[in-house]
Amino acid sequence: MKRTIFILNLLANLALRGAGINDYYKVENIPAPKGLDVQIGGLTFLPDGRLAACFHRGEVYTYNSKTKQWKLFADGLHEPLGIVAEDDKTLVVMQRPELTRLRDTDGDGKADHYQTISDDFGMTGNYHEFAFGPTRDKEGNYYVGLNLASSGASIRPEIRGEFRHYGISREQFYKNHKAGSGRMYSAAPYRGWIMKITPEGKTTPFAPGFRSPNGLGFDPAGRLWATDNQGDWLGTSKLFHVKQDAFHGHPASLAWTDSWKKGRNPLKVPPAEFDAKRTRAAVLFPQGSMANSPTQMITDISGGKFGPFAGQLLVGEMNRARIMRILLDEVAGETQGACLPFIDNGGLHRGMHRFAFAPNGSLWAGQTHLSWVGGNGLQRIRWTGKIPMGITAMKLTQAGFKLSFTKPLAKVTAENFVFQRYYYKYHQSYGSPQLGKKPIKVTNLKLTSDGKSVSINLEKLNPGYVYQLNLKNIIATDKTPVLNTLICYTLNRLTNGDGKAPHLIVSNSSKPRPAKSAANVVQAKPDTLKGINQIFEAEDAGRKGPSLAKNNGGYTGKGFVDFQAGSDEHLNWIIQTKNAGECSLSFRYALAGSRRPLQLKVNGKVISKALPFISTGSWTSWNTLTAIATIKVGANDIRLESTGASGPNIDNLTITRNP
Repeated sequence: MKRTIFILNLLANLALRGAGINDYYKVENIPAPKGLDVQIGGLTFLPDGRLAACFHRGEVYTYNSKTKQWKLFADGLHEPLGIVAEDDKTLVVMQRPELTRLRDTDGDGKADHYQTISDDFGMTGNYHEFAFGPTRDKEGNYYVGLNLASSGASIRPEIRGEFRHYGISREQFYKNHKAGSGRMYSAAPYRGWIMKITPEGKTTPFAPGFRSPNGLGFDPAGRLWATDNQGDWLGTSKLFHVKQDAFHGHPASLAWTDSWKKGRNPLKVPPAEFDAKRTRAAVLFPQGSMANSPTQMITDISGGKFGPFAGQLLVGEMNRARIMRILLDEVAGETQGACLPFIDNGGLHRGMHRFAFAPNGSLWAGQTHLSWVGGNGLQRIRWTGKIPMGITAMKLTQAGFKLSFTKPLAKVTAENFVFQRYYYKYHQSYGSPQLGKKPIKVTNLKLTSDGKSVSINLEKLNPGYVYQLNLKNIIATDKTPVLNTLICYTLNRLTNGDGKAPHLIVSNSSKPRPAKSAANVVQAKPDTLKGINQIFEAEDAGRKGPSLAKNNGGYTGKGFVDFQAGSDEHLNWIIQTKNAGECSLSFRYALAGSRRPLQLKVNGKVISKALPFISTGSWTSWNTLTAIATIKVGANDIRLESTGASGPNIDNLTITRNP
């Protein structure tokens, strides 16, 4: 009898530990046409059920999921990054230079009429002038996002539209675009804007203040949303409720507003002045833990065919194999809310760029890397019918938050809910660290009678902070563990309407700060290999670009080193030894996404051009990857270098002398 009970308990525990995303959602890879570079810029479904996809190299294909056949619809386009179907024979695509209507007039399944709907915006030829969208409202109007240009990247002599770059002439700018240009700029009309375009092509500036709005979409209430990526003036990546004529934070585009004083450089105005004008993002995506490069926003329109979160917003992420879920909250007339990882890994590729819901409720996802980070491919995600244990809502209360779940909670205490808060500065510099970080004590808990909701009172509630919640050992009454344990709520306004947050402003200084702080450039200090086996911590190594972090558990020493996405990033140890010979170099690392290689060099010699760091399953699961190299007498430089994309988190290096 005891043996039987033991086995049953063991099986129950194994089932509990083994619950994961694949119990609830299945990911299927869709083969693409042979020879096609499968970097997807847009996805949409035609009324007849076929999928239409545009690809970065300029092709548009349709796909019949019943016959599994692809058919070329159009080609020769310039970096299309969005697509919408008007009917079974007409597609609208956002190319870099224009919004284009593609029409199949003879019914052979291939477009024979290419129509420019609108090209009424400026271009300098800068590589960073991406054009995102379109998304369409209920009246049939299109909305597109125009990226800012990047300083340090060339422009063409042929500039479309008026040139307006204060402090430097057009001729000087072309010859020396780095001089006086600012980090991101808008030298041609409406860069950094969301534009509204009627079906007939009338183009109207809709909303300024964006840096890189790579994801536009409407929710069921008809509200327009856009993601924006971390950079100068953006402490971390964001999701905005886009409001017509409202200023959304990045000042470069203000040069093209009627009210802006001509001749005044918006890049040199104190942040405090802009703070009074700007609309705060509804949701912040904490850099490094939630999303580094958010992409398309899409509403779950499946009506429950995709699981228990129908009507909620989903957002992609380039750097990780991740789709996020957004929990919106209406507080004192303003929309704010929380984000959490929804589907992590489980067969997903990195570079989750574009989405479309099929009529059967499955979610189709297209990946890209844009020669930067991410991946490529097309995937279909299906719900298995099993209900996951997850959060359905996070609502601000007068004293804290009310959390709702898909299933009744087992007994909970304050120790199950670990809160901390922090904020990001609004300033001219690139990004922002998490500032003012401190734990927030839970003062009271109250579970509803059905067990599906819990009210949590906190010791402090202040506007202008991200309240981060880590769920510890939360299970349902049926023993199902909570699927996602991290949730971040952006608190812009309290229930009484108070939204004052003076701590968000760095200063009134107009001098831009360098893109990378000195904290991310550390010189390696020599250490000594004393035996046949020794551990050297990553946080004690030299580094350029990667940052020291402690936000994911399971590391040794005082922390770990987080590779970002810089092409010149490195981590290096200087190891002294009196004995030369062959050694095993074992790197302890964690990686929640797909493969992220690093180049390994020893004393300047390339040992591996792409050391294959593969997924460990999560950011708190640590594995080792070993390479063989020969070290010399004296000082040895052991170096991991970025290959141009993001890298893993590195915990330590173990050097073992081989016999």
